[in-house]
Amino acid sequence: MRGLSGDFSTMPLKDLVAYLGNRRVTGTLRVLRAGVRKLLLVREGQVLSASSNQPREYLGQFLMHMGHLSEEDFQRAHARQREAQVPLGQMLVAAGTVSEQTVRGTLQLKFREGLLEMFRWEEGEFSFDAGAVAEVEGIEARVDLLDIHREGEFRETAWQAIKAVFPSGAAYLEVDEGRLAEPPRPGTLDAALVARVREGLSIDELVRVLHASDFLVYQRLYALHRQEALRVVNTPPPGRSPPAAQEPLVAVPSMEVELSDELTTEELIQSARSALENGDFQQGEALARRAHERAATSETEALLHSAEAVLLGVLRRRMLDTPQVPSLRVTAAQLKTTPLTSPERYLLSRIDGKRDVRDILGMSPLHELDALRYFQSFVDMGLVRLTPR
Repeated sequence: MRGLSGDFSTMPLKDLVAYLGNRRVTGTLRVLRAGVRKLLLVREGQVLSASSNQPREYLGQFLMHMGHLSEEDFQRAHARQREAQVPLGQMLVAAGTVSEQTVRGTLQLKFREGLLEMFRWEEGEFSFDAGAVAEVEGIEARVDLLDIHREGEFRETAWQAIKAVFPSGAAYLEVDEGRLAEPPRPGTLDAALVARVREGLSIDELVRVLHASDFLVYQRLYALHRQEALRVVNTPPPGRSPPAAQEPLVAVPSMEVELSDELTTEELIQSARSALENGDFQQGEALARRAHERAATSETEALLHSAEAVLLGVLRRRMLDTPQVPSLRVTAAQLKTTPLTSPERYLLSRIDGKRDVRDILGMSPLHELDALRYFQSFVDMGLVRLTPR
């Protein structure tokens, strides 16, 4: 067959998957939406490999949230992987950390979740290039496209039931651990969910913080609700503000936000370029992002990518070229009363005075640029100090 291309408004991904699966195709599927990029290798209607620029879809994240790999084990494996340049799964099996069967099953879960999440996308672009695909390094795993399509149909029904219980991601939860069938096994998604619910996170915050897809988080919440161990509350717990009222620490200063709102898209583009030329890379990237949000064109996309690349390079040189160990400059009590977003709280919780920034980034579900910006904001606000290792 020849190649295919289009957008999800005219051909939803679930229809494309059925089309490709029924024809037992071989080739490469690329998907793009709002900066999210995914690539899948398909042979005779089966997914052989799935990669994404979303950190939460990396194999290590899936192994952790399924309870197969501790953060410490992942940190050690990630450091070895950087040196050896071999697939993570292969390295973990060779080290005896996890079994080959576990890696294969987790890869299959990763493939399915990566595709099934996109079944709900109403916007985005795809292209499929027919032709031979390269052999995949590491542990081999395959998932049939038609099996994924059938599971997608089941999930449509499951989502209806889930949303009937959890209609809004802004809701908070209360857990009654006495009603749990059994205590969650340490390291599992259920254990992480119960712990985060006790911390007072909203559902949206749970999804952002945990190393799991939206469906896996909601599915486990629904299971806990069915046990009558979990209930929805619509008011934040004491000491918490609704998520919408919390501003991220890395936001553009309020006066600059107001000014950028008054600018036209063309003026935003010119201001971004001027800031970048003058070495104000953080402001230049923020203005470029605002321009792209205002009008997503090839010009604003190219400007944003350029600004992100420059800012990433600056932050890498500042925090990664020479290993920097973060440590807290404030007490836990002070942090508790500081308005922080869930990603910020996640990163701060990983600071132990031993791990360097690269170690923390390696096990984080956040994009590298986002995480580095958070760390820079922590330093600027006096929450964290960085000490060369």
